[in-house]
Order: sequence, then C-alpha cells, then structure tokens
Amino acid sequence: MPRRHIHASSSMLPSLGLSPGSLADIDAAYDYNVETDPPAIEPVEHRIRLDFMAGGAIRYDQLLTNSDSRECDAAESDPWHRAGRAKPLGMQYAEGTCQRRLTEEVRYYESYDDEDVLVDAPAFLAHRLRQARSAADPEAALRSERDRRETWYRTLIPRLNLCSVLKRSSYGTLIDDGSGEMPEDHDLLEYNGFVGVIVLDHDHDPETYARERNLPSRYVVREQDLSSGKAEEGALSSEYGLDLPAPLLVGEYASGSRYPLLPWSDGLVCSCPFKTGAPWRVMCKHELLASIVLGAQESIFLPVTDGLDIPYRARRFVSPTVASTHTPQLPDDEWP
Repeated sequence: MPRRHIHASSSMLPSLGLSPGSLADIDAAYDYNVETDPPAIEPVEHRIRLDFMAGGAIRYDQLLTNSDSRECDAAESDPWHRAGRAKPLGMQYAEGTCQRRLTEEVRYYESYDDEDVLVDAPAFLAHRLRQARSAADPEAALRSERDRRETWYRTLIPRLNLCSVLKRSSYGTLIDDGSGEMPEDHDLLEYNGFVGVIVLDHDHDPETYARERNLPSRYVVREQDLSSGKAEEGALSSEYGLDLPAPLLVGEYASGSRYPLLPWSDGLVCSCPFKTGAPWRVMCKHELLASIVLGAQESIFLPVTDGLDIPYRARRFVSPTVASTHTPQLPDDEWP
C-alpha cells in the first residue's frame, strides 16, 4: 500500500507517514475503504467547521444546560427557543449547511446507478448506494438510505450531536468560568493549548527516544499515555494508519484531557471517545474549540502553542478545497 511521507523541518523529528485514507480524495494515492477504515471526514463536516469558524466566539450564556436540550424533544422544537437563549451564529450556519446538503444530495439518489455521478458523492454514501443497486429490492434499499441520510441531516447532526456539544457541561468546560463574557482567541488558548509532540508506540521508551535525539522529553509520549489511549472507545493514532513515531498535534484542554488530532480525509479528526464511539457524530467539543480558534486567526492551520515544530499537514484542520468553495449561510426557513 503506497504511503505519503512528509518530512519535518528538523532532522531530529521523524517524518509523518500517512496512509492513503489520510490524503485528499483528489490525491492520486488516495484510497479509502469504507468497510475497514475509520469513518471518513465527510464534506458536511468540513463545512460545519467552517460555519463555526465564521460564526465567531460563543458566549457561555449561549450554551444550553442539560434541561434545555432534552434529547426526547430533539425533533420537536428548537432548544434555544425553549430556553430563551441566543443561538450561536455558527449553529445557525450549520443548520443552513445541513439543509443545503440534504438538497444537494438528491441527485445521487436520482442517478444512483450512474458511476459518473457517484464519483462526486461522499465516500460512505456512494458505498451505500452501490449496495442498494445490488439489493433484492433496489428501490426499497434506495428509499431506506435516503431516509437514513435525511435523519442524519435533520435530527442526528443538529439536535443529537451539535446540541450536545453546545452545552455548559460540554464546550462550557473548555471556555470561561461562567461569567457570560465573550472569550477572545487568546483567552481560549490561555486555558487550552495545541502542543507539537512525537507520539510513540508501546515498544519505544519516551525518555530514551528524546535523549538520543536531543529533544525535550516532555514533548515525547506513548500513544497509550494520552487520554485516547486510556479511554475504552478512544482512537489510537495507529488505528488511523499513521506510522509511529509520528509528529502530531495534541490538544491539551482546560478539562484536563489530552487528545491527539489525527490527519485523516484531508483534515484532522479528534481521537476522543465522543467521536470514535459514535461515527455519525460530526463534531466534538475539542473540534468546536479548534474551529473557534481558527476563525479568530483566519486560518485553516491550527497553531502550535507549545512544543515541537510539526509539519503543516499535522495542523491542517479543514480541507483547502472545501474552504475555498464553502460560504456559510443561514437556513432558508425554519429548520428542521
């Protein structure tokens, strides 16, 4: 299997060895196996990241409480309206993205037997539509997949995923102390950081590896010693096909956790259990924080606030292709 190796600026650092699934889908070496690989970062996920980047900082008093976001009412009414709170602009943009994406995907169902059309479809959707073609009742399989996808855009993403993240008990643990002031970019990074580190497998000793390469030992860590290695459903770097040792960005958060951000599908994916334990989720609180930080910096590359100078590919949070084409917009009417 061909791999892409990206070299760091320092000869003391290992190269970043990427599997085909870690590349952009326009790369000649790109190869994503929907049956065996971790979930791809779909186009809608990149768009939602850009929506929150454009939406600006989120105040503590805009976040929901557990009682505001009752999951049993997820599809019945808007939780911000029920709670009498101002809905974050990024959330409104994300709702608009879900609405438009649902409309844009209609053409794939209408031409699900045309490979020239499916080549532009998200990898997972294209896979499901190819399965529908060979089903005993293709039309029934097609309707089932279309209903599943509509549920994803109308309920799972905006209500069960994003509403869960936009809680005081979730994103609220990464920002201010509840004063209700709007945190600026530098305030977010005062309590949270993005640290350039070398991630090792269990066969390497961090102290020995650092000493042999004259590196500060605090920036060399085994993947099992990060929060994702200690969580039952957390994702290890090696599970995403990365060659270890690898220079990666690790988010160190006010909540006390440390999760590596893994290069995948032309962006970065957080390795926390919230994402890896439920593949239908498109954003966790750590990715939301990254989006807000990047929005303030007007960049798609996360900063290294401490640690080693890792390659740009290990910092690229959003697909450049999507970033150059997506314009955040409000939904056309009441959503869902």
